[in-house]
Amino acid sequence: MLYVVVLCVLLGSVSVALAQSEDVPEVVTIGGIFDITGNWSLEGEESKSVAELAVQDFNAYLDGIGADWSLAMQVEDAQANASVALDKIQSLRSRGIHLFVGMGFSSHIQAAKSYIDSNDLLVISHGSQAANLAIPADAVFRLRPDDNNQAPVIAAMLRDAGIEVVATVNRGDTWGDGLIAGVADVFEGELIELFRYNPDSVDFSVEASILNDDLDELIRMHGADKVGVLYVGTNEFLLMIQQMAPYDHIDDVRWFSTNTQSGNSALVDDEQAFEFVRATQFTAVRSVSGANSIQEYVNEWVMENYGRSASIFAYPAYDSVWLLGTAIQLARTTDTDVLAHTIPMVARTMIGSSGHLELNDAGDLASGSYQIWHVTDSGWSIAAEYSDGLISGSTIPDWVQQTAEWWSAGIVDDDTFMQAIAYLIDQGIL
Repeated sequence: MLYVVVLCVLLGSVSVALAQSEDVPEVVTIGGIFDITGNWSLEGEESKSVAELAVQDFNAYLDGIGADWSLAMQVEDAQANASVALDKIQSLRSRGIHLFVGMGFSSHIQAAKSYIDSNDLLVISHGSQAANLAIPADAVFRLRPDDNNQAPVIAAMLRDAGIEVVATVNRGDTWGDGLIAGVADVFEGELIELFRYNPDSVDFSVEASILNDDLDELIRMHGADKVGVLYVGTNEFLLMIQQMAPYDHIDDVRWFSTNTQSGNSALVDDEQAFEFVRATQFTAVRSVSGANSIQEYVNEWVMENYGRSASIFAYPAYDSVWLLGTAIQLARTTDTDVLAHTIPMVARTMIGSSGHLELNDAGDLASGSYQIWHVTDSGWSIAAEYSDGLISGSTIPDWVQQTAEWWSAGIVDDDTFMQAIAYLIDQGIL
């Protein structure tokens, strides 16, 4: 059994909270709202199981220190649907539960936000990252950096690939719309919003036809090497790929995505999806944290139970239980207001499987590191690191490699070749 050692500094305001706190019930039951079914079930089931593991481990820790209480979790399935998530949080509240983990979609938080605020609830989300939900002084905490951090990385990824015109395909929800807007603010090229879909849709045939025609026109105007598609969505992408298969131009350009897709095993396990992501040189941003023994423990557990590496959402699902439980143990209360003040102070000195859990003023993970991942013939691999607005360790972009091949074959002239070399120098690759 792995025991997570947590170092916490009791500041003055926490000491006051302790002096005013009530006794902790013998069993503290929290709510766990995860997307066990629906289009995020792969990650949702994994996150739910990892959170249950965390409850088990935290109770072992409490037993080891002689604590007089234990933690329990009642799990509900949000089905990757915001209205269902709201129904589930209301149902759990009717059973006396006011502390929650899970709520992995930003749309879940958005739909339930008024209810959370008006009913004195507290939520620690393992997946929400929409920038518009970065709200100071509320009782919603998110163990993910908000998308104000991810948008510049996506823009740098597109720039590094030589993309001048990017067409977007995105979920029509709080997260999808917000991230597209964030990328539009920082991308130096032209961003065209082509395909915004209902997250509950299962028929993308009409949109696929329109997307094919629009990409054909963009390719003729700008060239296939200058046009890219940015996908912002979840596992409905598999269904979308199937319905795009009959069209000629959709895979003539490169496709890019976010940290919800990087490392997605479904894209390489499914034969048709793997063919698509290889053909489009699928590349995505991935948020990463420094490796530590807790992260290794969680990853090994997921590998043993699911036969794959842990997703980036499994780690904060595990940490959210420990963060909430530790705050309860320190403050000796389950009072929402006291815990809302205690959690940031605990997080400031807490190391979890996600790394340092320090939160910013909005209660979100304060910082994030990113990599660029891409699909090769052997599956997912790391293409580059991102730091301070620059892609470092980048491989030479495919369009530059193609230009060099054409130059050596006499297809393009010296000036075109030298422009490609100048680009590599300008980007610091050479």
